Amino acid sequence: MAFDKNSAAIDTKEKSVVLMTIEVSRSDDSRYVPNPFVVKFAKPDAQSKKDRQNFKLNKDIDTLRENGRTVYLARVALAAGEYKLFDVTGMASAFPFNSMFVVPLNLDLTVKPNSVTYVGRVTAKLRERKGDEFRAGPLIPLIDQAVTGMSGGTWDVSVDNLEQKDIEHFRAEYPVLNGVAIETVACHDLIVQPPSGCGTARRRSRKKLLNRLRSRDK
Repeated sequence: MAFDKNSAAIDTKEKSVVLMTIEVSRSDDSRYVPNPFVVKFAKPDAQSKKDRQNFKLNKDIDTLRENGRTVYLARVALAAGEYKLFDVTGMASAFPFNSMFVVPLNLDLTVKPNSVTYVGRVTAKLRERKGDEFRAGPLIPLIDQAVTGMSGGTWDVSVDNLEQKDIEHFRAEYPVLNGVAIETVACHDLIVQPPSGCGTARRRSRKKLLNRLRSRDK
């Protein structure tokens, strides 16, 4: 992250800072609680690894409790330019199963030079999938993804401007922000859809599994 609770100063000469909060939950009382661990950004039409940037989230140091809910405080350092806030990836784990999930966002974001900017709160709630809605996570491994609800669920996603509440959270948790001007620029063009190639990857995974099963039965 761009800074932590012990940082003495914020330097935005080479990279600006983007602030956002993330809340991922589920609509039932399952013990398989979704915990995000990576937020992904990419240049528009990214073609290589250098066009993509992943920022790790740590539940122990990047969160606070708000009315009984866990909220992640992301502080991302990005060079000025155009970006896609691509997705939030995480896990839902409780003995004996571990599963992966992806919250697709595909948000357009403009980062201004030499700035600290709040872009909103991403809220994703897991619910039962209906029809052809995108899956909350991949199908494989079959049992883990099914039991935890990731392959049979989908996400209701919103991005809201909670400027007053969230910036207060950031300043309280990270004293280095006190006295720093924070702009608010809302993300726009929210397109809730699977990341590019996701469907292809799933088809390939199913095909590989079927081939293994056929080989075993021979």
